[in-house]
Amino acid sequence: MSDFIFPNAEAKDTVDAYVLGGEERPLIFHGTNGTGKSLLQRLIPNAIEQRVASLQVVKCADLKSADDIHDLYGRNKYFNRTFTIDGQRFNYIIIEEFFMTNKKMIDALKIELDQTLGTDLTILSTNRFEKIDYGIVSRSIDLELIPCEPNTFFPHAKKMFISEGIVYDDQKLLKTLEVTYTLRRDNRKYYQAIDSLFRTI
Repeated sequence: MSDFIFPNAEAKDTVDAYVLGGEERPLIFHGTNGTGKSLLQRLIPNAIEQRVASLQVVKCADLKSADDIHDLYGRNKYFNRTFTIDGQRFNYIIIEEFFMTNKKMIDALKIELDQTLGTDLTILSTNRFEKIDYGIVSRSIDLELIPCEPNTFFPHAKKMFISEGIVYDDQKLLKTLEVTYTLRRDNRKYYQAIDSLFRTI
């Protein structure tokens, strides 16, 4: 978690609330591509457990029915409320690329979110937050992850050069990040730009 680059204080404070045990409601990450949504879905459970956590990871498109939703959470609710996988603080349900329009599936998910609160931590990621059913949103904490601005990403970029033993002018590096941000606001583009610099030095 220490290497994750938070775009702002709100994002860090929200994640810290989960890691430090102050929050257990479902969490919805939303925003454009390349902002770290999928990465955080995995980092948060590891940070909570202080080790590599056991996760159930599924893409939303692979869930075809209400039964699939119930199967994802497990049908033996008494067992789930009494035990967690590997003695973890939570059972972790990770649903990627969340977008659901089937009413029966949405209702099934609402039921599961209610019944597993406190034992399961559901973390959703989506690029279509505005399309998510209000009943799911109201049960959750939602956090928009935005692309990091150049000044925010710069310290991490600087560390990458230091770790490679490469001396590079700070102003030139910052200018590269600024140009990259102007062309495409996607954190992955920063890494591509830095990789290009490495290959030219």
